[in-house]
Amino acid sequence: MVFRVKPLRGRRIVSYHRLNEILSKNSEREKILITRRAPFELKGKNVYQIWLTKVPHPNAVSPSQLHVIEQIVWDRLNEKRSDVVLDAIEYLMIENGVEPTLRFVSRLRDMTIMKKSDFYVTVSDGIDNRVLNILRRIVE
Repeated sequence: MVFRVKPLRGRRIVSYHRLNEILSKNSEREKILITRRAPFELKGKNVYQIWLTKVPHPNAVSPSQLHVIEQIVWDRLNEKRSDVVLDAIEYLMIENGVEPTLRFVSRLRDMTIMKKSDFYVTVSDGIDNRVLNILRRIVE
């Protein structure tokens, strides 16, 4: 699968290579980043990171605890206007299965719509076209 470089405006599913671009967009607005990247790997201004891992850490959440991730996101969205960036969809699919992960993505999207926030999902070439098409229907 080949991703063409397009402006972010209106795009909600983007290549994972564009994560830094997403994080720097609207720098005055907080970004809630759900990611597999360790906290020391990212140095973004105004980024609240939820690290998906099974290793104990203050900012870590187990990937199998989707309800906990949802609650953290909801609480942050209620505190201040924030954009949500899901940078770990493939990992969540491995840990939880495709259907539960897509339902989770749908709930995140609904939360961001209710709070008038932007929602982005980064994907790699590892997602097959069927899942990518379903994801587009959910998010865009």
